[in-house]
Amino acid sequence: MLKIQQVLLVMMTFLLLSCANNSIGDGANNEALQGGLLGGLLCGGAAKIAGLNREQIVIATAGCAGIGAIVGQQLRNRRKQYASDEDFFDGEIKVAKSFNSTQAIYKNRLIAEVNDLKVENQELLALRQPTKASEKLLAKHKSKIQDKQQKAKIETRKMQEELKFQEALYAKLKESNDSSRFARLQLEVDKLKETIAAVENQQSQLADLDDNLI
Repeated sequence: MLKIQQVLLVMMTFLLLSCANNSIGDGANNEALQGGLLGGLLCGGAAKIAGLNREQIVIATAGCAGIGAIVGQQLRNRRKQYASDEDFFDGEIKVAKSFNSTQAIYKNRLIAEVNDLKVENQELLALRQPTKASEKLLAKHKSKIQDKQQKAKIETRKMQEELKFQEALYAKLKESNDSSRFARLQLEVDKLKETIAAVENQQSQLADLDDNLI
């Protein structure tokens, strides 16, 4: 485990130094370094509060620092596409709104699909009472449930990555004291968090459905 600690620390140091080198002389665009440092510090602190041991804290800190640096680099790259900070904020708020609307549609569709699967589960379980349900039918149903679970995991991961970016943009916008844009982005961040929570809840229900067929 000590070797893992050393490798992760070296990786984190290399990543942060790379970000620093890329940001020298470009104070307005050093989000990658800031994101890496902040991500590492926050996750390391959270891990300590959670009562993890030193090895676990090192792993958590290194991982989060890397994620923070990636998000910071995303901010930097996307900013280059706009003529001004105002255009950048307006443009990315629109992107966030569009992304969140799409994911909300996915969430609602998933909820409906999970409800349908619950009905199918009940029918299959009832069928198993007097006789024995066809193994082929059960296998097909389990496959459908597991496919939904896998897709939900992929969508959740995508939303969590986008949430990290939106929160980083939120933090940057907060520095500008622009209350109007700040409020608009805050609304989108809250929407995305709500959608993620709902999709994770459906994942849990899918897991229960799968377990019930064992």
